[in-house]
Amino acid sequence: MRVQRRLLAAIILLLLATAHLAAAQTEPSPPPAETEPAAVEEQGPVVTAVEIRSEVELEEEQLEELERLITLEVGKPLTEEEIASTLRHVQATGIGSQAELYSQPDETGQGVVAMLVLRPVVRVEEIRLEGELGLREGELRREIPQNVAEPLSEERVIQGVNSLQEHYNDRGYFHADVRVQVVTNPETRRATVVYRIQSGPQTRVESVTFDGPIAPFQPPALIERLEVKPGDPFARRAVREDADRLQTWLVRQGYRTARVDRPAEEIELQSGTVRLTYPIEVGPKVTLLVIGAEEKQLRRRNLLPFLGDQGYDEALLLQASQRIKDHYQREGHYKVEVDFDQQRTDDTLALTLRVQPGPEYTLREVEITGNEAFADDQLAELMSTAERSLLNLGSGKLVQSELEADLENIRRYYALQGYAQAEVGPPQVEETGQDLSLEIPVEEGPRQQLVNLEFRGVESLDLDALQGGLPLQEGGPFHPFLLDRTLGVIRQQYRDQGYAQAQVSARSDWNPDRTLVDVTVEVFEGEQTILDRVIVRGNRRTRGEVIQRTLGVDPGDPISETRRLEIERDLYRLGIFSSVQVELSRGAPGSSESDLIVRVEEGLPRRVSYSLGVEYSEDGDEEPWRPRGGFTFVHNNVAGRAFSLRTDLRASVNPSELQVSDRPLDLSFRVLFDQPYVGGYAIPLTYSVFYFDEKKDDWDVIRYGARIEAAKLFTSRRVSLAYDYRFVDADPDIGFPVDEDEREDRDLWISSLLSSFLWDRRNDPVLATHGWSSFGQLQWAFPALGAQGDFLKLFVQQTQYLDPGFGVVAASLRAGAIEPFGDLSEESPELPDTDEFPNRNVFIDERFFAGGGTTHRAYDRDDLGIRGQTLIENPGRSGDFASVGGNGLLLFNLEYRFPIFTSFEGVVFYDAGNIWADWRDIDPGGVKSGVGLGLRWLSPIGPIRGDIGWKLDREGEEDSFKMHLTFGNPF
Repeated sequence: MRVQRRLLAAIILLLLATAHLAAAQTEPSPPPAETEPAAVEEQGPVVTAVEIRSEVELEEEQLEELERLITLEVGKPLTEEEIASTLRHVQATGIGSQAELYSQPDETGQGVVAMLVLRPVVRVEEIRLEGELGLREGELRREIPQNVAEPLSEERVIQGVNSLQEHYNDRGYFHADVRVQVVTNPETRRATVVYRIQSGPQTRVESVTFDGPIAPFQPPALIERLEVKPGDPFARRAVREDADRLQTWLVRQGYRTARVDRPAEEIELQSGTVRLTYPIEVGPKVTLLVIGAEEKQLRRRNLLPFLGDQGYDEALLLQASQRIKDHYQREGHYKVEVDFDQQRTDDTLALTLRVQPGPEYTLREVEITGNEAFADDQLAELMSTAERSLLNLGSGKLVQSELEADLENIRRYYALQGYAQAEVGPPQVEETGQDLSLEIPVEEGPRQQLVNLEFRGVESLDLDALQGGLPLQEGGPFHPFLLDRTLGVIRQQYRDQGYAQAQVSARSDWNPDRTLVDVTVEVFEGEQTILDRVIVRGNRRTRGEVIQRTLGVDPGDPISETRRLEIERDLYRLGIFSSVQVELSRGAPGSSESDLIVRVEEGLPRRVSYSLGVEYSEDGDEEPWRPRGGFTFVHNNVAGRAFSLRTDLRASVNPSELQVSDRPLDLSFRVLFDQPYVGGYAIPLTYSVFYFDEKKDDWDVIRYGARIEAAKLFTSRRVSLAYDYRFVDADPDIGFPVDEDEREDRDLWISSLLSSFLWDRRNDPVLATHGWSSFGQLQWAFPALGAQGDFLKLFVQQTQYLDPGFGVVAASLRAGAIEPFGDLSEESPELPDTDEFPNRNVFIDERFFAGGGTTHRAYDRDDLGIRGQTLIENPGRSGDFASVGGNGLLLFNLEYRFPIFTSFEGVVFYDAGNIWADWRDIDPGGVKSGVGLGLRWLSPIGPIRGDIGWKLDREGEEDSFKMHLTFGNPF
């Protein structure tokens, strides 16, 4: 790398930001007529005015930020401390490359006018790559840390030269020459950074050799497996990856002890060539003979890890032995014996695996003896080993590794309850025929107990509130781990309050037999860190007030490392920054104040995407596969206020309707506008305008309207309140023989308030394996603004996920009720002209429906119901029933998901439920049941599943089973 000295000097002079106290300053050009250095007196002259001067015009927001950061106050003395603080704050903003502070006497001569003078920042307008590049320009630009529109940084410019030079080296351009030139326009304060590159020729691989025994292979056979061969351009990263690639290939050929290291490089600069030498040891071919088991089954269950791409070693062999033993014991073969033999010849390593499963046993009894402090049931909850029970899948199997883990859990539990000397085990296993009984002896020993817990030096924390949340409590158990946790909780409390240097220690006083202890916690609090100023850099589009509101801290508040991390998290959650760095910068030496410096990089605010494909419809069409397309536009930082605008357009075509319908499209259009706050409160507010045109088996519906929703998230709980106003036009396809004038399509407006609550304690929202969730929604539709709906609608759902040790048990219970408060002004075209249907006073689009891949898999979508109530026979087609929905819903789902192979799962399920015309008629005895099987692929974008469900309560000519292909889990 060669950089001209004159160029470096120019960059240094241009970029170095120096801030001197007034006594050391030279006068600015042009200096004020009567300017004198700011006097540093014991008290200092009184400031009567503060002025900001800059060589370039500042934006209004920049002026507001500077005024906020200036610590000088009119009417107070001008002191050295205030001067240093102001210059430090202003310098950190990056608004100017150099900040200087001057003072001059005011008109009365009794005080001074403080003047903050800013030298403008030079920003990068363009970065150019010129010359013979040799490599793609986009690839090179990624190596340059200096970005366009950012302040010009000498460090980043020079770092770009080094990074480019190193990148060319790695790609084999050993003669590459990279130089940099910075051209600055003094009038616009804009700079162009030009990297002049001469890549030179790319070095090529002259030869590839191997250092080490390679038998039975010849060099050409090994070279053939490399990506970079003799004559190819040299790339350091590629040849290093070739070492791993060749080793993996050898392992897969059976040479499982093979080792290939990174090649040595012998570079000839004059000839532009490099000779590569790979250290290698092929080793013997590893063969495996399995006796007493099927090798294919062991492979499929991943019980032979030494047959993977990582190769073979003794540790993997021991791991395989334990995995096989665990597997057979989980199948009931408690006395399984697993043994490996190795025989080595010159070119072969023969492994023999012998598996003797032995008889199958059932664990019938688990007894814990000697325990007095804790009941058997209490200790049994700590164990995965359990006696045979129909309610506990996987029980009744004795697995040695799990038993050892159970014993350790019990030991730890006793220790944390104060029984540090408790002995658990060794376990006693007795065999009676094919049954096993397990006895776990316990010797509890003496208990260590905390008598008094005293605090000294605690002044800044609420001692009563602090004591209530500590692991150590007076009268409770004592253990060193509990003491360490207690001290950790106290230290964290202090750190959260800004006492980063707080020292917390403890002293223990024991009685003679070490069963009772008094603990004294001693605290030296130190100084509390207080926030002085907040300085934000890097936001070009985003308004400073948005960032300030998100920070949630003000000058004078305690500030801590925990709060710093929370601020970073909250800024990332806005979704408008690609990078966020928040740091605490100490103030003047000896000061307890810190500045909060926030550096952000804004991501691209706009995104356009589209999709084309096919979808599978569950509507029972002759052609269920439909072409579909979509278009999405997203702007996630509207007006620089972190507002988000999203437009979605989706359309699918039903081929069977092209010739017979004037609306062959299923069409949806939606515009969403999100704002992350309401006034000064962090309450997300969403506005939406929508249009949906949907076609079902028995009726078509058009919906359009608007909605506004406010939501608040509390860790795992979400609460929302929404107002919805929509127009609904439904077209039933049920031909009751009445006057056509009375059977026109019914349309109406619905005005409603909706409140919802979600409590989600699942470990994963998409692929949950344990935990639970509770959801409830209440809708009140009322006649206002011309709306006709008048009803109350409640829907609740509870889900539960259990992990029995092999697979997942998932359950869901859904229930709903609708209570109408008046008669609709129009007839229901989908129902007979009679008052016997209580669901007639709720519009069809608001009623409950069930059936399909996400509700009841033994039925088609929306086809679940009660004949004569929510399933109405079409007079023109005998035996053909159409679903019209109802005011009552009860649905239960239970399924067991188990792994099959890699990312594929199998499922067995039971679905039960129904739809009633009136919620008062809901009767568990009237549910319809179904059972089924399914297969799921856990794809990178979510589960794709195929299910088949059989009806257990088949009526008339109903199909005995239904098949579904859907995306995502049913609940």
